[in-house]
Amino acid sequence: MGPLRDVAGALLDLLLPPRCPACGDAPRPGSPFCALCAEAVEPWPEGCPRCGRPGAPATCAACRAAPPPWERIAAAAVFGGPVADAVHALKYGGRPAAATPLGRWMAERPGVPAGGAIVAVPLGHRRRLERGYDQAALLADALARASGAPRLRGALRRVRDTPPQVGRDRAARCANVRGAFAATRAVARRRVVLVDDVVTTGATAEACAVALLAAGARSVAVLALARVD
Repeated sequence: MGPLRDVAGALLDLLLPPRCPACGDAPRPGSPFCALCAEAVEPWPEGCPRCGRPGAPATCAACRAAPPPWERIAAAAVFGGPVADAVHALKYGGRPAAATPLGRWMAERPGVPAGGAIVAVPLGHRRRLERGYDQAALLADALARASGAPRLRGALRRVRDTPPQVGRDRAARCANVRGAFAATRAVARRRVVLVDDVVTTGATAEACAVALLAAGARSVAVLALARVD
């Protein structure tokens, strides 16, 4: 199905030329964003190599005291401005086609974890039915096509729907998603790149990483389109 998806995507680009996912103008060559929006995108700054928090040139004290289950978290950009507009268009604006250029863009950003099989953070069943698609899965598909990495579909699933994380602190978010995911043996002995649209506190990524490691994954790296500062 991969080659068929690529052909379908190319035909769709011819019939409906890509537009900037933030404002709808024509994108700048080599970017999903128009020239004006591209200039306003803020890359995620360098920081702790484990948790990604900016300002720490080496592994931070928090990660040394309590190492997270992932090897590292990377994000293409800070959540804000045009990137926030693009995320909202993708998630809530009925713009699933925006995932293709955004996923390609993620593959080209500095610090993208390489050499792993790509797995998406699965959307809850109810929200997937309401939305009609899973935005993280679409980003993961585009990232896999752009990078040539293997894409493991169905390797991670939600075993129960969870209420939205918005408005909860980290402790509440962790409690909300604890035990909500399960992985298959397809991830056994593999390095996994876990893809999501936005990382906020890392609670969902942590629950997913725990499930992937429990299923035998060799390691987990997390890659998000955006991260909340």
